[in-house]
Amino acid sequence: MKLFPEKLSTRLASQLDSLFLIAGPELLLVEEACDAVRQAARRAGIGERVVIEADGRYDWNQFGSASDNLSLFATRRLIELRLPSGKPGRDGAACLREWAAGDHDDVLLIKCQAWEMASEKTAWFRDVEKTGVFVPCWSVKSHRLPGWILARLRARGVEADESSAAFLAERLEGNLLAAAQEIERLALLYGQGSRLNLDQLKEAVADSARFDAFRLVELVLSGQAGASVRCIRGLDDGATPMPLIVGALARELMLLEAFQTLTRRMPAGRAMDELKVWPSRRGALEAAARRLQPGAVRLALARLSDLDRMAKSSQGKEFWLELERLCVALAGNRPALLGAA
Repeated sequence: MKLFPEKLSTRLASQLDSLFLIAGPELLLVEEACDAVRQAARRAGIGERVVIEADGRYDWNQFGSASDNLSLFATRRLIELRLPSGKPGRDGAACLREWAAGDHDDVLLIKCQAWEMASEKTAWFRDVEKTGVFVPCWSVKSHRLPGWILARLRARGVEADESSAAFLAERLEGNLLAAAQEIERLALLYGQGSRLNLDQLKEAVADSARFDAFRLVELVLSGQAGASVRCIRGLDDGATPMPLIVGALARELMLLEAFQTLTRRMPAGRAMDELKVWPSRRGALEAAARRLQPGAVRLALARLSDLDRMAKSSQGKEFWLELERLCVALAGNRPALLGAA
């Protein structure tokens, strides 16, 4: 069956299915839906979780072994199959069809961070959807984002009017992760039972330079060039400290470079563990690593050194122009611009 993310919690409150496919390009919704299944599994008494990283080098014979082997410590397990590409290939498709046709005590959670509509026409997908629960996680359309913000605020005990939600939606440029972070911050700031109006919201976000600097990082690494430029101009207008912006970009790019280096010799999940990447950040980092070539990341880090010198001198105007140029080059995946003088 097909179930949209906002309906998943209701389903999980009444029953725990044995098969879930959670897939889509909106990484926040994917991760939250997976977390909801994990929590439901724990409530159902499932204490063991097996994680399988099924990247392009994965041997699907191992999946059969993992699913057949009984645990010495638990009668039921949650098997989390991470399929980054959303495409299991011929062998993987056969394994998934076989699983869907069988009767299992274990729960299989298939997590895909890349997804295409064409995948929903494949035989393996049809079998999985027929047997289990398919949760598609598409980006929230701009006209629906204010409603999404209002619902999320209410879930945290905060009420707001429509103009406040529209203000947040416009400011956050459709970046769902940034919106979720801002909602959490507002809930902590005002507390449960509060009601926000537009003036309060503007006052609350006026002193969020650190948040905005990290929002810029999210926009750049997710390939949103236009939104990145608008964010930079907002940072400039707000007199955001330039070293804060350089530091935020440098930390994320160095993490990305380290991740790309490690994945040459180990699976992505293990590399994330080695680097101690937070679960909520893993999807975005992996997507950026697929989109950007390692050479482009190294060039960007070199350009950041120049920006750091500008930030510490009196070259304020040049700093903002060069920051725009760097971010557009990264967001647009145009390494030639990074190498230009």
